Amino acid sequence: MKLLVVGEKMRVTESLHDFLTRRLYFALGRFTPQIERVTARVGDMNGPRGGIDKQCRIEVKLRGLETVVREARADDLEEAASRAAQSVERSVARAVERRHYKRRRPGVSMAGPREPAINGRRPKESNAPAVEPEES
Repeated sequence: MKLLVVGEKMRVTESLHDFLTRRLYFALGRFTPQIERVTARVGDMNGPRGGIDKQCRIEVKLRGLETVVREARADDLEEAASRAAQSVERSVARAVERRHYKRRRPGVSMAGPREPAINGRRPKESNAPAVEPEES
């Protein structure tokens, strides 16, 4: 799994880089075989004016699947990174789980085997009762 941390309109400190790396490996470590690349973009949206403007956007490129993107905003970058990592963890888990269900063999029904077609048509269901009526 390749991990890239990018600062938008700001410099990423070593401590923030280490925090993001640890948090993302903790959140996505179990999916490492399915992940090609993770990109975390952090930034201060409106500069030094303050407010809930620290943003973390995490993009996870999965092998053979779509790219999962989640972002979060908070008062500080570590909180935004934690929220985004938690959200992307759930989304990656859902995407991997959907892949698992799609791998079922085609033509195999969970309801059981079907009767074979005769001359290209399925046999009609009979309206006969399943149990013979008792004679009185």
